[in-house]
Amino acid sequence: MFVRGAYARILYYTGLHLLVSRLMPQRLTILAGHCVANEEVNGDLPADMKISGGRLEQLLRWFSARYEMCTVGDGVAALEAGTGRSLLALSMDDGYRDNRTVLMPLLDKVGARATVYLESRALEERRVNWSHKVFWLFTVMDPEEFARQYMAASGDAATNEKLRRVCEEGGDLAYLVKRVLKYDAERGEREGVTGDLFRAKGGDERALCDRIYLNWDEARELQAGGVELGGHTATHAILSRLARGDQDSEVGTGRAALERELGADAVRSFAYPFGRRWDFDDSAAEAVRSSGFQSAVTTHAGTNHKGGDSMRLARWMIDEDTPLHLLAAEACGGFALLRRFGIDLSE
Repeated sequence: MFVRGAYARILYYTGLHLLVSRLMPQRLTILAGHCVANEEVNGDLPADMKISGGRLEQLLRWFSARYEMCTVGDGVAALEAGTGRSLLALSMDDGYRDNRTVLMPLLDKVGARATVYLESRALEERRVNWSHKVFWLFTVMDPEEFARQYMAASGDAATNEKLRRVCEEGGDLAYLVKRVLKYDAERGEREGVTGDLFRAKGGDERALCDRIYLNWDEARELQAGGVELGGHTATHAILSRLARGDQDSEVGTGRAALERELGADAVRSFAYPFGRRWDFDDSAAEAVRSSGFQSAVTTHAGTNHKGGDSMRLARWMIDEDTPLHLLAAEACGGFALLRRFGIDLSE
């Protein structure tokens, strides 16, 4: 980490990133986030899902002065055609309301573009996935109390034991409890118990969805304003945990809803929920391809080049604390240059 940071600082502060960018082949760098911070809309979401408007504007202005700003779909097409300068795309996952109320005016202000990936069930049924009920519950009880109540209501002994262990060991319980539920809890049990706790504490799912998520009219406003809209499954399920038929259903149901409301030619790109290598597999990638998507993005850092795997595009996750010198080193091709010599510092 020290060497990585030092190398990135040298490239950034000496201006060598400009020379490296000219020497390296054309590339597409994709930044990825979720929300532009807006207390009224997304105040109960974790800090690592948000970036302030001021910080995002700073990043976009820096990159737009040096790279060709694009959407993910246009960037992939430009790479394959070998046209234009090196590219940078901003993407946002899930389809939150601040993407319309805060992000869209910011894009207009700086002359940038973006891709927003949409969960279709939130749009279709005004329902939120289980994690948002947990985030809301963390505003009315601390994570340890939530874990205790979850264990009391759940019959999943293995998951309860893991929850008991993380509570005993301490640490960032909000993160650790959510991680146990995400990867260890049985899907139906998790949905049922979190839903019951949410309602018992006075949670209103429709009201929460209306506050946090876009509706179809707002999605169409984004589209009319030049924002690319992509798929992100129906319910934000971890695709690697599903059988192939269920993968097809999650991906295809989401795509069908977007095509119906936004047009068949509008939906080119897809984002894997959570996006780590263990969150999707070859079968999921094939489900995405067979559903008609031209590209799919992960949440692993890196740059994308002509001839790369369009179903496993790299993205760099950003939040308020993401250092510009690291982003600049990635975007200029600095980390890709080192990999030519067998040194991988990118992630």
